[in-house]
Amino acid sequence: MRRAKIVATLGPALDDPAVLEAVLRAGVDVARVNFSHGTEESHLARVAQLRAAADRAGRVVAVLGDLPGPKLRVKIPAARDLKAGDRVTFSLTHDPRHPDDVTITEPEVLGDVKPGQRLLLDDGRLQLRAEETKDGRLVTTVAVGGTLHPNKGLNLPETDLTIAAVTDRDRAAIAVAARAGVDWLALSFVRGPEAAEELRHAATEVGLRVPVLAKLERPEAVRRAASIVAAFDGVMVARGDLGVEMPLEQVPTIQKQLIAEARAAGKPVITATDMLDSMRNNPRPTRAEASDVANAIYDGTDAVMLSGETAVGSYPVESVRCMARIVEETELHLRDSGRSTPAPVFHRPGEEIDEAIASAACRLADEVGATALLTPTLTGRTPRLLARHRPRPLIVAPAPTPAVLRSMAVVWGLTPVAMAPLAAGSDRLAAAVRDAFAAGVVRPGDRVVVLAGHPTEGGLRFPTVRVVRVGEEGTALEP
Repeated sequence: MRRAKIVATLGPALDDPAVLEAVLRAGVDVARVNFSHGTEESHLARVAQLRAAADRAGRVVAVLGDLPGPKLRVKIPAARDLKAGDRVTFSLTHDPRHPDDVTITEPEVLGDVKPGQRLLLDDGRLQLRAEETKDGRLVTTVAVGGTLHPNKGLNLPETDLTIAAVTDRDRAAIAVAARAGVDWLALSFVRGPEAAEELRHAATEVGLRVPVLAKLERPEAVRRAASIVAAFDGVMVARGDLGVEMPLEQVPTIQKQLIAEARAAGKPVITATDMLDSMRNNPRPTRAEASDVANAIYDGTDAVMLSGETAVGSYPVESVRCMARIVEETELHLRDSGRSTPAPVFHRPGEEIDEAIASAACRLADEVGATALLTPTLTGRTPRLLARHRPRPLIVAPAPTPAVLRSMAVVWGLTPVAMAPLAAGSDRLAAAVRDAFAAGVVRPGDRVVVLAGHPTEGGLRFPTVRVVRVGEEGTALEP
């Protein structure tokens, strides 16, 4: 069974219910809603359709709401040809006296640009250099020209931005995300750990309480990665803007560093952008793309993401199937070569007791040849602690609510299953075995390791690890 998860972006290519259900059956674990594009109505309709398709397919699928963040885009009425040496003026105030000025989303950030700093347009295809700021206008000179089209992105890799982490546009998107009932929120262009609390507060204001994920795509985010990982519930290696904001040749190394940082902290990490980009228009990827996906698995990523491939591409189902095959083949090679999938993170002295117990449970499962680690959960925390160690057995996590089940869908190796109602004083360990059996993920004769809070006198629950054998009808027997 595949351990790394697949994220697919919703869009027009998946608006056909049959196609959407097909991509879910092909292996999608997380559906991404890109709030940088589309309308409130389209987002709500797509999430509702996704929920219905997941029910028909019998899949636990999380919805990731991807917020725009302070993504800067140019606002011009028509395409404009720019030649090296041309002067281009940006308006900080939308001054009607200068109709030829280029305006952008969040124009106040242009006040942070200093003379000599670069402005990169359209993913770096066009390059400008700042000359001066005067009378609410930023004057620049074209260094590398080309055709500038409306709504193309603007990156300021050398500028320290002072804009708020959560913009007004983000707040509007969060309100839609709350109505849609998303399971995760991702914030773009995170610059520091303080953004996590700002995002949580903005979400709470509209009644949304979900895990939050930081998209790492700015130089300062890379420098502050450890503190950002600690503050957020997960991270995304957003290689698109990262490859514009930083030298392209550094991106592979940065990817490995960021994945390792998230792994060490036990936080899920998604690797994103251009993974199978050629499959927008072709039924097969390039060899380089296949190697790229495999390399992310070798790095230890929790999930790999499809963007335009499923949102607007011509081959969305084939893209998911292809990615699933690459992931499965890579994981098979890791197992056959005697390596973990990938290398585990071992318990370190001084960590919390529950982290030590999770580490011990993973080692025990490996030593006794268990087929699964079972851990009933109310929040998803303990299963995530187990996933950090990348155990060979499946991690089966019975949970009582759909929200908790879906929140775990992004995490490496976790198999969420519905938890049957449990009477007071019931044995949680035996119940976990029954839940896993009912879901079809363990069979009679399987040896499993169960980690659960065991009830004691006084109503207290203490973590207990037990090795059991699955009996007929899912009973827990002596190992």
